[in-house]
Amino acid sequence: MLTVKAYEALAILAFSVALLISRRLRHDIVGVITALALVALGLVSPSQALSNLSSVAVIVLASAMIIAGVVADSGVLDVVGDRIASRVRGGLLVIVIVLLISLFSSGFVSDVALTLMFMPLIYSVASRMKRPASRYLMLLSYAAILGGRYTIIGTSSNIVLEGLWTQRFGTPLGIFSTLPVGLAAALAGLGVAVALVPLLVRGSAGGAASLEAVGRHEILIEASVEEGSDIAGLTIRQAEEKLGARIRLLRGRFSIYSRRIIRAGDTLILSVERDRLPIVMSVKGLRTELGQGPFYELMVTGDSAVVGNTVYEVNLRLRDVKVVGVATRNSLRSIRSYALSPGDIILVEGDEKAVARAAEAFRLTPLTTTPVRSLNVRAAASGLLGLSAALAASAAGLNMALSFLAGALLAILPQPGSLRKVYSYVDWPAIVFVGTYLSMGEALLSSGLGKAMGFLASSPLLLMVAGVVLANLVGNVASAIILGPLAISSPHPLTSVLALSMAASSTFITPFSHPANLVVYSAGGYTPKDFAKAGVPVAIAVIAVTALMLHLL
Repeated sequence: MLTVKAYEALAILAFSVALLISRRLRHDIVGVITALALVALGLVSPSQALSNLSSVAVIVLASAMIIAGVVADSGVLDVVGDRIASRVRGGLLVIVIVLLISLFSSGFVSDVALTLMFMPLIYSVASRMKRPASRYLMLLSYAAILGGRYTIIGTSSNIVLEGLWTQRFGTPLGIFSTLPVGLAAALAGLGVAVALVPLLVRGSAGGAASLEAVGRHEILIEASVEEGSDIAGLTIRQAEEKLGARIRLLRGRFSIYSRRIIRAGDTLILSVERDRLPIVMSVKGLRTELGQGPFYELMVTGDSAVVGNTVYEVNLRLRDVKVVGVATRNSLRSIRSYALSPGDIILVEGDEKAVARAAEAFRLTPLTTTPVRSLNVRAAASGLLGLSAALAASAAGLNMALSFLAGALLAILPQPGSLRKVYSYVDWPAIVFVGTYLSMGEALLSSGLGKAMGFLASSPLLLMVAGVVLANLVGNVASAIILGPLAISSPHPLTSVLALSMAASSTFITPFSHPANLVVYSAGGYTPKDFAKAGVPVAIAVIAVTALMLHLL
């Protein structure tokens, strides 16, 4: 018989899950509402709720995001992708290699970053093979999601489970505690995906088939000439040679046709190839809307919500993402006042996850990753040093939260650019959600509701099915927080935690369950039905292999 407290906990759980499924509120807001409701009803004490904000899971997750951000921004994986494309001739072989690199890298690097990073390569290879890129883009997102499970820091849900385990037993699971099961499940899932996804998802009209289909294009950016500028006093032709760009329009006291000399106070519309943007950004006294990046290109589709909106209006709607340039064949006199049309390409600046959310929300097709990122050896070295130090310290038995906090510090200190961007590497809504929603897991146990739900942990198979369903409805973190306490309280906690770890990371069935899915959702022109058809067999393969590995171990 359930107690009053258990019914209260059940009501809050049902309410929070309903909010997460509806997506009417951002998940961090749902977490805050849940925590406050639990405190108000006395299910969780105020000190417990506040201490969750500085829990091991929160600190490790934020630190791992910083380290992964430094490594991704260093450009080391971009170089790897370019080398593969230039040295391997077989198109299918290139795709398989890229998928494997994504799988293994996502144990330590953001899966969203990996997906965005390798999308242009997938477009290029698909074009070479004369096949729609939509046959392979979903594979890229699946590979990145599959790979994170083989380390305890590879997914947010794994980090949550590690924190719950440490809180309960006082000792950490270990960075590679999920390696045998996770790697087997990841490789099996990828094998099934490679075999079935191109057959089940033939392509669509919604996404561009290749980068060639979009066409080679130049970005239009607006620039103001300041006093003492390097191009002040130059002729139009001289300025074009210095900038490596064409000047399409010069607004000042005279028109471009009556005066050939550029002076301070003039406003230029520059037509720039993507790889020339760093040159424009480095010119003294030339003020543009370009910040420090990263930059991404998004194509305006026919059904995009921004069609007919000016760039100024779009910037007001995008919030965390800023449009800094446009590629269009239409004439314009100002970037801010230009009304977007289908087929236009916008250059946007913002965090990769914010860009992914914006692309999905406004039906924009991602084309490329940042055009200005080249290999930064110093950043790569500092990022890998921080990662290695964190892994070594954790493996030596030191506190995992402190180990990764120190690793994050090592990753950013040698690189001044990382110091400026350190807070942008952290997905703050995810951090707030984990820190606040952890109270829900505690309430399940303290109220006695956990005992009533204990049947879910009676069998690893049942726990995995519940975990997969929850993860695809409300996300991997919520799945781990809700079912994690049940797994840890089961008669065989390690087996149950490993089973839940694999299940909570299996966000293949819905496009909205993972940001990496959202990135390819628009780009490939997929439908939710496409994800369901392709994701269910992959999830079944992961569950089957996980069950087999748990039996063998």
